[in-house]
Amino acid sequence: MFTMRENHQRFLDSLKYQFLCCYPLHCIDWEAIPDNLTWEQQQQLVENTVLYALNQKYPVKISYQLNFLKRLLQHLERRYDEVHDSVYECYCAVQQRIAQDTTEKYAYKHYFQPALKVELTLRESKSFVAEGTTGLCSWQASIALADYLVENTHIVKEKCVLELGAGTGLCGMILVRCCGVRHILLTDGSRECVDLMKENVCRNFTEANETSDGLFVVNQSTLSLNKLEWGAIEDMKWPDSFAADVILAADVVYDDTVFESLTHAIDYVFKIRKDKCEMLLAATVRNEHTLQTFLNSLSQLHFRYVERDVIPLDKCNFNWDRTTPVKIFNITR
Repeated sequence: MFTMRENHQRFLDSLKYQFLCCYPLHCIDWEAIPDNLTWEQQQQLVENTVLYALNQKYPVKISYQLNFLKRLLQHLERRYDEVHDSVYECYCAVQQRIAQDTTEKYAYKHYFQPALKVELTLRESKSFVAEGTTGLCSWQASIALADYLVENTHIVKEKCVLELGAGTGLCGMILVRCCGVRHILLTDGSRECVDLMKENVCRNFTEANETSDGLFVVNQSTLSLNKLEWGAIEDMKWPDSFAADVILAADVVYDDTVFESLTHAIDYVFKIRKDKCEMLLAATVRNEHTLQTFLNSLSQLHFRYVERDVIPLDKCNFNWDRTTPVKIFNITR
């Protein structure tokens, strides 16, 4: 059994990690706020979230911070006769930054998993679509896929991994930290995404040795970044000695206008590997028909797919939005 102090610290840590990755406010268990917080412990709620040093240096979206504090105040005011002044002061200070923040295109998210020694800080777009791409921000299917692979490291351990549509690079960086990949090649069709990935890699892997442009050695793993347009995959220059054992893709099947080029890229890699590879596809199911259309297009190319179980909420390593279901498929031929 945990003591009251230990329970409070566990709650504080959970709230901190959820805040730092901008976990949807409706997914946070606000009822878990203890009923017997001391005056000092109320103050700790903002010291471990909005006022946390990492958020001061690399702030998450101001609009998220403001709405977080608003919900926090609602729950504290409902339960306590008095709420610590620091919570109100923090709310007012953040509110004053809203106007200035409208001119900022980017903000940060932070992903923590102390048991896995993961501390990742990503700069990403505040808009779902920016610079003509959706890849400048992280999506829940990418985190769900990383979570799945962290629990099934044998799939990628000591293997060459190719990620299509890697976006901010979140999934790939988690794999480098946790899964012992031999070589991971992160690709995206947007030059802006590749540049952002490089910035995020350099920020999070200060120990990395960049042996050439976009190619890093991190401990025992090699991490490469490259621009790849799926319809022109034949023209891509592959890193030396790279032969994909596993292909990854997350949140890439929401737009049926790209299905032809995407299946072309998948088919090409399987052909050059003589079908001696496999793929993991993670899809946020916004439209069942769209997803099924893509899977049917794979079947026409003689691919087989099997759905895998996502990591349940009570066993997951990272916080990700489950409001819209995510499905993960293992694809072979």
